[in-house]
Amino acid sequence: MSIMHRPSEETLAAFAAGQLDEGLAVVVACHIEADPESRRRLRELEAVQGALLDKVEPVAMAAGPRDAGSVARTAPASGMAGPSPEAGMLQVLRPYGLGPWRPIGVRIAMRRVEVPGAGARVFMLRAGPGIALPHHKHTGFEWTTILAGAYEHEYGRYAAGDFDEADSEHDHTPRVDPVEGCTCIVAMTGHVQLQGWLGRLLQPLVRF
Repeated sequence: MSIMHRPSEETLAAFAAGQLDEGLAVVVACHIEADPESRRRLRELEAVQGALLDKVEPVAMAAGPRDAGSVARTAPASGMAGPSPEAGMLQVLRPYGLGPWRPIGVRIAMRRVEVPGAGARVFMLRAGPGIALPHHKHTGFEWTTILAGAYEHEYGRYAAGDFDEADSEHDHTPRVDPVEGCTCIVAMTGHVQLQGWLGRLLQPLVRF
């Protein structure tokens, strides 16, 4: 696996500090599990943040939701109940409920990833070889980790393990690998905005 696209330094630092929405953090964690270089960068950031914390006067912590920076870095503790793991499933996804695959188009299927309390919507997409998705942009974030296969668009080719970090400044037309197809996990905030006259006709049908 030759990984070419990784999270920005700002995104990885926010992940290390537990500052990301848990839905976004899950998709980052999927990439980190697949990429030794990002794991190395994460350890360096955690070491720097730990050194800075050592210089801060300790205060009592308030009770609150679990730290999104630690999301899915370890499997559930032995004896804890949780969703049954699937063969080949990433370790970081095992604490989360996965819905069934449902068709959303010709040779395209989606399954929900249940991330309680997340602001971002998290789902997996599976597209057959050669599928071209509509030209679109987003009103928020669209973060994607490729699990298998590949796609390409105006910003490059993204294959297994790569992290695609898009926001409202990006618009693209993904084209799925003509041989391998593509399976990916996506965290999305805001909404999809289809572009062009055909996009305007199809927009009322979009539910992402």
